[in-house]
Order: sequence, then structure tokens, then C-alpha cells
Amino acid sequence: SLVQRTKVVIVGGGNAGHALAALLPHKGFPTSMYCPYEDEAERMRAGLAEQGHIIARFAAHNDPAGDVTGRPLRVSKDPAEVIPEADVVIMPLPSFAYRPVLEDLRAHLRPGQRICVTPGQAGFDW
Repeated sequence: SLVQRTKVVIVGGGNAGHALAALLPHKGFPTSMYCPYEDEAERMRAGLAEQGHIIARFAAHNDPAGDVTGRPLRVSKDPAEVIPEADVVIMPLPSFAYRPVLEDLRAHLRPGQRICVTPGQAGFDW
């Protein structure tokens, strides 16, 4: 299916990154994470080793609702390990982080990849 063929990379391990890292694998998307900040990747990998998955809790009016569990295929601090394989790169980051993250990703991006930002009502806003 299209879902199973669309490889996603989530940039960052903040609140939105955590929710996406549970939701997207739960929905069947092959998902990896690029966590470049301090020891973020190491902490995420340690938590996955201990718990086996990430849990996100969604309100009752959402679909899905309640607790959703998922497990990213890979968590890396090195963009070369995850970005080239992605079809979609999701950046749920504050706008001040866009430029430095995009500079880190530039050498690893390829034509045809989609980059999404949240929040991003009008796209990139730096």
C-alpha cells in the first residue's frame, strides 16, 4: 500500500515528535527519527529499549482516540543515517530551529522528498 511504501522521518523529539513517533508507525508508516539536539537520540533509544514503544494519548474526539503505541524503526543523531531514505521529512519544531536544521539536512536531501513543518500555516516563517 501507499502507506507502507511512504517512509517518514520525524525531526526532533519534542511533544509533537513523540506523538508522531507513536501515531505514524501505528498507522503503518515506516518511521524513523532524526534527533540532533544534545542527548535526545540517546534518551529516545534508551526509552525504546526499556519500554519497547512510544505511547501517545489522544483525546476522545480524535481518530484514533485514547492510547496509541508505535515504534520508530530507527532513531539517529546523524542525518546521513535516516534522511536519504525518507519520502517525507516532518519537522515539528519551533521556527527558530528551521534554518539550522535545514542546513544540517541539506547534504542529505534528494529531489522529490517532501518537507513538512508544524506549526506552519503559511510554510516556513523564519
